[in-house]
Amino acid sequence: MAIRFYEQFFVTLITFSIFLTGVLINIIVLLAIKKSNSMSGSFGIITKNQAVCNIIMCLIFLLVTFPLQLSSFPLLIAHSHYFGTAIMSVYEISNGSHFLISLNRFCLLYMPHYYEIIFSNSKTILWRNMLWLSSIICCVYFYEIVDCNYSYDLPSWTFELETTKLCEQVSWYTDFVFNTTVMIVTLFLNLMAAKEGRKQSRRLVNAAGLQLSKVQQRREWNFVKQTCFLGLSMVFSQFSYYVVAPVISDESPILLFFVSTLWAFMHAAEGGIILASNKELRSVYKKTSTVAPG
Repeated sequence: MAIRFYEQFFVTLITFSIFLTGVLINIIVLLAIKKSNSMSGSFGIITKNQAVCNIIMCLIFLLVTFPLQLSSFPLLIAHSHYFGTAIMSVYEISNGSHFLISLNRFCLLYMPHYYEIIFSNSKTILWRNMLWLSSIICCVYFYEIVDCNYSYDLPSWTFELETTKLCEQVSWYTDFVFNTTVMIVTLFLNLMAAKEGRKQSRRLVNAAGLQLSKVQQRREWNFVKQTCFLGLSMVFSQFSYYVVAPVISDESPILLFFVSTLWAFMHAAEGGIILASNKELRSVYKKTSTVAPG
């Protein structure tokens, strides 16, 4: 019992600290986007949507998973599959938002003449709303109507899918295969956009007979680091859940919980990654702190 309590303490501590931090950081990102003039276009609309997804995901784990880790509430556990469906819906919307962001950058650099047609503010809002609607409908169908509930599992201290043959197939094709494909395509589009962006900036600078500034070089490198890190980490978390977690022994519950929930932890960390790699968003708060004393 002492060991079990010790393990439970660390699991609840990890959940509370990571997701509370995730809520706060992503709220900071969301407020910065609203204040930033450079984020008033389609890119800002999609990034704002991503921050909202991260906040919702963190709040569900903070307000549902964390209390259930502290003490089992039979009524809440019995209805936890509704929260599980919400988690999967937000997860699908988040992956779709990543794809829209990468497609936005790709179109801006490779198809500038069609950019305003595809990603006008009104069209971007339409894509966002369609993404929400389609993700919710699909998740409600697979996780509620088909009855492959994604609910809280007491032994693992996190949400788990029912272990039936049908549910395993649903999870494999609708989650692992589909989302991993979306993530790889998203990463590819981001890398192509980074390559073209670097090429165009060098072309403009060379035409003017100047050298690429260190600020510009650092900005381009930060973009590459952000896209690569986010893309690879999301793919890695997918493989961790489906490949690594099943082979971890039940005798290592903390490690099993961490690996199984790594994909959700990425939503908490994403706000920090966006803020760290986006000088424009950080400058919003610097301006506020500078103006405030006067």
